[in-house]
Amino acid sequence: MEASHTSDVAKSYFKTHARGHRGRTIGSAVRHAMLITFLLGLAACDAQDPPTVSLYLATQRGDLDQLERHIYWQSDINQPFPDGRYPLHTAAAQGRISLIQALLEHQATLEVRDAADRTPIELAILAGRIQIAERLRQAGAHLAATPLLLIAAEQGSQDRDVVRYLVEHGADLEATNAAGETALLVAIKKQNHRLVAHLLAQGANVNAQNAKGWSALQLARDQHLTEIQQRLRRYGAR
Repeated sequence: MEASHTSDVAKSYFKTHARGHRGRTIGSAVRHAMLITFLLGLAACDAQDPPTVSLYLATQRGDLDQLERHIYWQSDINQPFPDGRYPLHTAAAQGRISLIQALLEHQATLEVRDAADRTPIELAILAGRIQIAERLRQAGAHLAATPLLLIAAEQGSQDRDVVRYLVEHGADLEATNAAGETALLVAIKKQNHRLVAHLLAQGANVNAQNAKGWSALQLARDQHLTEIQQRLRRYGAR
């Protein structure tokens, strides 16, 4: 390790030069002592103290110092926590960019899945952490944008940036779930006014129908969603 290497250098220097002080000037002896002190101090600075909290608590709290201690002392960052998440999941869901960076620099596995079968990039997007999602994507994480858009709609997302990001990365606005519903139809069914507006702005088909043949406008009428009906008509619903 870097710290042990620096310490070995200091010890070697000490063994080589610490003998034979007799005959040196006082100034030379002082300089010699100061150099040894500096080298030993450098070794101490390079070393990391052992972590004082678990890796789980370090990531939950967003404690970069403790995470770096765990990494230095070779804690396994690719083992799941008791809750089924991995360190990268927790950091992604909480938007901890500094923790994400440290984990990626030390080979955290990108495609691990938690107990709910979600990857870190999926958790980041569903939590509205677009900056984190993009960092993970750039690092090589796979982004399945279409199914994730439907999941976001089912979970009641109202985040415009999430919709825009997924569409920009290939989400199919006409894709349907098992009930034959597009993300727009899901949003109407859940009375999610904001998501309806975001999806229409991104080009969702205003005349989409579910498996039963119900159109977006019919769904809005059935639920007496006057504002959504008006919005759908402005986009050409019939």
